[in-house]
Amino acid sequence: MKKKELLINIIMTLVMSVFMGLLASVFVFLSPKTETPSLVVLALSNVAESIVVGLIVALIIPFGAIGKKICDKAGVRPPSLKFTALNSIPYSLGNALIISSVVSFINVYMAYRRIPEGMAPPLMIMWLTSWAPLLVPSIILGYLISILISPYVVKMVGVSPKRE
Repeated sequence: MKKKELLINIIMTLVMSVFMGLLASVFVFLSPKTETPSLVVLALSNVAESIVVGLIVALIIPFGAIGKKICDKAGVRPPSLKFTALNSIPYSLGNALIISSVVSFINVYMAYRRIPEGMAPPLMIMWLTSWAPLLVPSIILGYLISILISPYVVKMVGVSPKRE
């Protein structure tokens, strides 16, 4: 069962990483203050970064187990909609916070290095002002994606929840 839970965690995180990478690309591309490569190049690099960070996160943080604990405390059992809604919270919050912050920081740092010395704002301020507008949409998108795909991922992996 542990292997299946890890597989679910990895698949969920990978799918969410792709969407978060795309979301970040659109945000950066539409930002009037930045010089960006083409949207395709930006999307490919952001998605690749998101997937790498997401895989690392999925292997380290057991979002599924955290979600199950939340559901157990709330007395909610699978396969109900309430279970899916509560179980999706750790996936969406964790992935949005970690993946969006890391990918955003990588992109801001790459841009920061190209700014002539003395002309750039402090790196952390530059990063926070870039990441802050992305955070809430990342959480919302992550939550929606998690709610939509988790029942399919669980079914695909072959974990059948017990009805009570």
